[in-house]
Amino acid sequence: MNKWTTLLSGIAAGFLFAGCGGGEEAAATSAAADPNVVAYPLETCLVAGSKLGSMGKPHTFVHEGREIKFCCEGCNDDFKADTAKYIKIFDDAVAAKKAPEAKPVDDAVDAEKAG
Repeated sequence: MNKWTTLLSGIAAGFLFAGCGGGEEAAATSAAADPNVVAYPLETCLVAGSKLGSMGKPHTFVHEGREIKFCCEGCNDDFKADTAKYIKIFDDAVAAKKAPEAKPVDDAVDAEKAG
């Protein structure tokens, strides 16, 4: 009986700790710590397009009130060379993320007008 209890306890602990993995990926798209900073809206590097966390911990910084994330620090030079291009990608992604959130409210208003 004691052997089975130990075995089952070990299996249960394994399942419990298995859910703790993937911390870097989860951190890749978390909300910005400062409420005055626009949170990073993508799951990929703003410059390279690589999945954040695929090359280790993402390089994160704030630029003009926007939280920017790169797959690595090597993307800094490209960002600095054409900052306006990457800020537009960021702003477009923020707008696209907000659009689906507003849709249910618009549907409710349309239904109210029709009824």
